[in-house]
Amino acid sequence: MGATSDLPFTCTCGRFRGVLHDVGPDEGDRLTCYCSDCRDFVRVIGRAELLDANGGNAVYQTRVAKLEIIEGAELLATLHMTDKPTMRWYSTCCNTPLFNTLPKAKPAFLSVNTSAFDRANVDAALGPSKGDFLAHEAEPPLENARPVSQFKLALGFIPRLFKDTFFSGWKKSPLFDPETREPLAKPRRVSAEERAAAAGS
Repeated sequence: MGATSDLPFTCTCGRFRGVLHDVGPDEGDRLTCYCSDCRDFVRVIGRAELLDANGGNAVYQTRVAKLEIIEGAELLATLHMTDKPTMRWYSTCCNTPLFNTLPKAKPAFLSVNTSAFDRANVDAALGPSKGDFLAHEAEPPLENARPVSQFKLALGFIPRLFKDTFFSGWKKSPLFDPETREPLAKPRRVSAEERAAAAGS
């Protein structure tokens, strides 16, 4: 087991604050995701400047039990980009992309969007990126991609999901009500027209 540390973070304007506890390279997967849903989500909320030159989105997948919200939970909102279950969370104060989860507290899944966080702090806590997920969806195409397969990613997140889902870690998630298992913010479905307009802007 490698070294771990706490990673404090804020939204761009500082009104939303949180901490990832005891994280590190061995406690999750730091990646750049090039899927169109991640890319269009960031565009829909008006933060396209956070994407890299190929439309990539910086993320860190870890256990839900490691997340603590310090301030600003009332500022959270969520979107569904498609009919798929992924919920995408952001702060309404400055439209900072923050988390991806599933629609209920169980099964427990957490992907943290680190693109707006302090890069030096992220590098120190999480180490280098492990590669590029869905690199074939990059726009424009990547010249020197470091692909991470879905199989390799599953080897990491399935054990984390199992621990949080079956050993009560899911109850520690600050994004869901532990009694109802419902999200703190009701998701809104993005229309095809809204998504197309954001992608073309």
